[in-house]
Formats: sequence, structure tokens, C-alpha cells
Amino acid sequence: MKKHCLQCGVEFSGRADKRFCSIFCKNQHHFKNRQTTKDDVKEIDSYLHRNREILITLMGNSIKETIDKSILTRAKFRWEYMTGIYWNKEGKMYRIVYDFAWMDFSDQRVLIVRKKNK
Repeated sequence: MKKHCLQCGVEFSGRADKRFCSIFCKNQHHFKNRQTTKDDVKEIDSYLHRNREILITLMGNSIKETIDKSILTRAKFRWEYMTGIYWNKEGKMYRIVYDFAWMDFSDQRVLIVRKKNK
């Protein structure tokens, strides 16, 4: 059965599930897809890293701090970017950025906690 390579379009024959005419075309196809993904997430990843840097700077060596939201906002903390959400036993939501988490403590303050190293 004749098929067309997904990368270069050349007609080839082979196994029924074969999608590329060569290893080179297979590698090129997957490299191109990975590069597209990297480009798509580059901006978001920079916001996440920046948020973490801000938290490191404000927290110092502390494991738990309550900080005014305005301080984080002035430092250009991007509230909408996080790596996860965690609900504690009391039903309170923590937003996570890598090894830090924050919870709205009040309208003006947030509780920030750092995950302990093992």
C-alpha cells in the first residue's frame, strides 16, 4: 500500500502504521512540533518564573508569610498565572506556583507558604 510521508509528502511503501519515509523526516516532523510548543508556552513560562522570583524575594528564608496584595501587584506579580490549585481540608483554595502557594487571607492580604525541602 502506497502512502505519503507526513513531513515531505514523498510517496513510500511499508508497514500499515508507518507515517514517514525516513528517520530523518520523522525527526524533522517531531522537532518542528516540539519547537511550536516551546514557542507557544515561552511567554507563559516567563510569567510563572517571574512570579516565583517575586515570591522568593519577598519571602526570604521564611516558610510562611502574610503580605499585602498591593506589594505583589507593584512587583508586577501576575495573579492569573499559576501551576496548580490545591484545596485544603477546610475548603480553602491555594494557588500554586512551583514550590510556593498563596491563599487570599483577606481582601488586602494573602498568605504565602513555601513547600519544605525534603
